[in-house]
This record gives sequence, C-alpha cells and structure tokens, in this order.
Amino acid sequence: MAIAASHGHTAGRREITADHGNVKRAHDLKTQGLKPADIGKIIGTSRATVYRYLNMGTD
Repeated sequence: MAIAASHGHTAGRREITADHGNVKRAHDLKTQGLKPADIGKIIGTSRATVYRYLNMGTD
C-alpha cells in the first residue's frame, strides 16, 4: 500500500459528489416528474442509488 500511495494511487471507491453527471441527471429527471425506478433505468443505476443521488445537494 505504501508503494501505491507513493505513486498517487488510493484504495477504495471513488467518491461521488453532487457535481457528478449522474447526480445532476437524476435531479433533472426528477424535476421532470419521473419516478426513481424510471430514473434508474435511464441512467443505468439501481433505484436505491437514485435515492442516494437525490439526497445529495446540488449546491
């Protein structure tokens, strides 16, 4: 791990923020009146992930 860190690599998943494209798309689709299950099908994520995205602020 120390060698990887010295080369700029980090462990774990990438952090998803409110600036991520899928988060913005989920918010846009929600304002159009789509349901979370439908949004998930469009952006290719699960319904639970859509709920997680919608709880993120778009500040």
